[in-house]
Amino acid sequence: MSGSSQPNTTNVKGPSQTASAASSTRGNRHKQRQKKQRFVQIGNIALSVIKGDIIQQTTDVLVNSAVPDLDLSKGEHQKLCKTVAITGPGNLHCKAIFHVTLPRWKAQGDEKNIDLVVRNCLEEASKQKFTSISFPALGTGFLKYPPRTVIASMFQTVEDFTKKTPNSTVKVVNCIVYTEDDGTYKEFQEEAIAKATSKGLKEIDMVNRNSLDASIGSISVNITVGSIITEKADVIVNSCPSDMRLDTRPGLSKVMYDAAGNGLKTEIDKNYPNGIKVGDLAVTGGHSLHCKKLYHGCLTSFFAKRESGMLPETVLENFVTKCLVEANKYSVKSIVFPALGTGFLKFPPKTAASNVIKAIRDFQTNNAQSSVKTVKIVIFGGTNDWTSIEQAYVLELNSTGQGATASAAPAPQTIPGRGTRAYLAHRYQEEPRPPPYWTHFKSNQTIKDWNTSQKGSHCKVTSVDTKTYQSIAKAFKSTGGSTIVKIERIENILLYEKYIQECQRTFRKAYVTQLCTPLQNVKKSSGPGLTVKYLDQEMTKHLHEEINELYLFHGTKVNAVDVIIQQGLDSRLASSGLLGTGVYTAETASKSAGYTDQNKNGESKMFLMRVCLGDIFITTQMTKFRRPPCMKCYDETCIKHPELFDSVVAEFGSRREFVVYDRVKCYPEYLITYK
Repeated sequence: MSGSSQPNTTNVKGPSQTASAASSTRGNRHKQRQKKQRFVQIGNIALSVIKGDIIQQTTDVLVNSAVPDLDLSKGEHQKLCKTVAITGPGNLHCKAIFHVTLPRWKAQGDEKNIDLVVRNCLEEASKQKFTSISFPALGTGFLKYPPRTVIASMFQTVEDFTKKTPNSTVKVVNCIVYTEDDGTYKEFQEEAIAKATSKGLKEIDMVNRNSLDASIGSISVNITVGSIITEKADVIVNSCPSDMRLDTRPGLSKVMYDAAGNGLKTEIDKNYPNGIKVGDLAVTGGHSLHCKKLYHGCLTSFFAKRESGMLPETVLENFVTKCLVEANKYSVKSIVFPALGTGFLKFPPKTAASNVIKAIRDFQTNNAQSSVKTVKIVIFGGTNDWTSIEQAYVLELNSTGQGATASAAPAPQTIPGRGTRAYLAHRYQEEPRPPPYWTHFKSNQTIKDWNTSQKGSHCKVTSVDTKTYQSIAKAFKSTGGSTIVKIERIENILLYEKYIQECQRTFRKAYVTQLCTPLQNVKKSSGPGLTVKYLDQEMTKHLHEEINELYLFHGTKVNAVDVIIQQGLDSRLASSGLLGTGVYTAETASKSAGYTDQNKNGESKMFLMRVCLGDIFITTQMTKFRRPPCMKCYDETCIKHPELFDSVVAEFGSRREFVVYDRVKCYPEYLITYK
């Protein structure tokens, strides 16, 4: 029941425990390494004591305990304990925050306050159709509640609740003891185990339950929580890395590798020495697993780039279809899938479930006489996440089956507040339009509409209005620039489409992980971007600070300007700089001016770029990167984690430089001609 929670790229040569501490998560990008979680199954609820930080939990509900300011009477105490105030999640990875209040501990018998609070939270969570909830170690700090009394009361309340409401949607209850509070954690752990033992209950490290039996045409579909390696079927499906080195990726692939035995590695080395491409299907024997064949497939993370023009969810759906078609080809009757995409690949449960079930429905429609009669989907029961995944599959199978959704949340009718997870979801779901200040490709049409209806050139170079001119001129001259001849705006609708799609991918990544840490808050950062400091608010308000989008300068050779305007910047044509080969930009015009030359009139050219920095890695020494490093282990060539930084910032020398290693992460919006 335990756990822990400018080289010129265009030159062809060249410790709070309450949920109110949400804001602190922006700078805390790396979760603590967790021990394997253990549970006690009490009726339909799995109860855990976890050592960690409650603001890092991913359950549907987080409970925040506040302290009353008044010395209340006994009756007022009880009334207070029954009150549950509900707010949205803000930036936390939950669906709601329940705010409760406890009076101070005064004497034996006050544990009933714990019972009231926990019971009311469970009832409210069930009423709201939530599946999981995390409590802090209620009352054990300033309020002086004895730890053993608290966990014993919580245990009893959960037991009473599950007996009274056996059909409740709540399936997981966690008690989170703050990481540094070893004494309280030990007492909670010992008392919980003693309580469980007295009732004949044992600790388990895997929840096992049959969630739903359904039919899609002639195919029986079963949703189960447990471990896939214990399943018996004709075929078991595995999600693997593209090199098919199953032992290098944590999670399902490693578990499959260990359970199947050395014969699996030998077969893969022989038949797939070069691995497989994303979306491809590889077939091996089952070896020591209880199946005849293993189907292996390489999928992309939810926030990965499009693969051959396909979104990650389309790759997932197509892979499921390939598995079913292959199974039918060889008269397979039963096939078992893991909950593809929902672990290492970070798919929101709703998105993964809808695409998997859609693939099954479409296959059945097109293959009414298929040999495949049983499809089983096994949700890993060793973490808290199984509840939301189970709920997603149950809802999808009980739906009308009109199609899958590519979103992780419903598209809002109005634009949510900036900086919220709802805003991130809105930005990656919306149909993008040109910026509202563009004058040729106006924002009254979507970018797709412009690209399908435009008969002339996809690129227009226009003059700018006086206010924009003055804003850019101020930033240019304030950071070391000289005499400006003219400023023009580049409206390249094809190039901008690629850039904005990359911005949407970064919004998508931030939604499923965390908000990007602002530049000024990144460790070793010398502060916010200097360029935007001098730009007018009318310009900067169109930047997306949630993904660290900045205006930055890029100096270039005169003969490269026309190519950049038409095709964008291409690091493949550049020589390697201090941080490897990438697109280099600077926050000062004087820095970028060092990479320019002059035409016969003595004029030089410099771009003011929109750059999507996303998750920023800061280095204080020269390193020849080929891509940004891993966000978990900082290894440039890591294949164990899907999350990479998006950009690298050099914090050495007299002036910072900003590098992205993918050309679509920047857009040359303004061209400054100067002497």
